[in-house]
Amino acid sequence: MEFIGHLSEVNQQIHNRDLALFYADHELKPEQSLMLARKELEVRRDVYTWDVLSWSLFKNGKFDEAAGAIEDALAQGTPDPMILFHAGMIYERLGDSAKAKSYLRRALEINPHFHIFYADTATKTLAWLESNPSDVNRKETSDAD
Repeated sequence: MEFIGHLSEVNQQIHNRDLALFYADHELKPEQSLMLARKELEVRRDVYTWDVLSWSLFKNGKFDEAAGAIEDALAQGTPDPMILFHAGMIYERLGDSAKAKSYLRRALEINPHFHIFYADTATKTLAWLESNPSDVNRKETSDAD
């Protein structure tokens, strides 16, 4: 993936979004992921760039900013389970279980096998949220750990 990113520099083509997502998904170089996503947003302000920015922000612990970016992605109405998964995980982390459950449920309804790893994470997170009816703010409880 990094080689593809290097080729894009050589060829003056942009693949920052792909590399940013790779880094975020694999929890590698989080600062670089965020820098690449922001750089990509300067060129492409489409649904997938907003999504990658939100995920990079999430992976960098910038949860409120991630929510703002995912809202820009969601506003475009693209029924992509990965975008909905990202939204669900962001809102779960912010303690908004109603939104988290809604987005995770929608992702799984579109395709219960939407990603080799994240579909299982979505299923488990949704089950956890549904088994904990109190709307405890996870952000506050995590900060106390």
